[in-house]
Amino acid sequence: MSLVALLLASSLAAAPVPLTDAERKAKVAKMSQEELEAFLRNTPPDVLLNLSAQAIAAMGPYQYIMVKQERIRGTLQGVQTIRTTIREEPNAIRLEYLKGPAAGRKLVYNSAVKKNEFRVREAGFLAIVGKLWIPLDSDLTRNDSNHTVAEAGLGSLVRRLQADQKRAGTSLGVTHEGWNEDGYFCSLYTLPNGGKGFDNAKTRVCTDPKAGVPMKVEGFDAAGLIERYAFSDLKPATIDTNTFDPETGL
Repeated sequence: MSLVALLLASSLAAAPVPLTDAERKAKVAKMSQEELEAFLRNTPPDVLLNLSAQAIAAMGPYQYIMVKQERIRGTLQGVQTIRTTIREEPNAIRLEYLKGPAAGRKLVYNSAVKKNEFRVREAGFLAIVGKLWIPLDSDLTRNDSNHTVAEAGLGSLVRRLQADQKRAGTSLGVTHEGWNEDGYFCSLYTLPNGGKGFDNAKTRVCTDPKAGVPMKVEGFDAAGLIERYAFSDLKPATIDTNTFDPETGL
């Protein structure tokens, strides 16, 4: 590890007193792109994900726009744009589908109300059926995503990445690709055994150093793209009593 990277890692990731999110952002703001790149290239993946988890927790409830595309049952689905509002604890999720095949759909999951179900209201002709309770593991949900509604959110995404990296251990391959067109630093992680037992064989994670969290994640197997998630307009969310209420929030 270079001297610059060692100093940056010790100041950002291993300080005796953990940095607040504001302190982390202040330090990052003073770094040049070269210093940031040195830190990102030389800091272990698990440390980077721990920093992301801290940044997410510091936001409280938060919101972002997500553009997603997934391959489901062998077929790459259409691109969907979704306004996503998250409360990490107790877990609550609000999804508003803005563009794509399900445009107009709204759904709310609130673990404090029903842990294993979410409520959805479709748009257009299907709106005639009203609001429906759907089991998290319903076959209906698997037609739209490889993940359950309860897995939505940056916190859940980071935890999935942490679990994969922990299982892979020293067999995890890391290739730092550098900065992308959005100003995020991208690294490609190769899972062992061709990804057998993992969601993906390879996962590209592009991190915004200022926000401290992944803002684009792509998963691949031997056949190509499995899933792509791109996040924008990430910000703390202003919520009210209706935001995560399955009755009044839809």
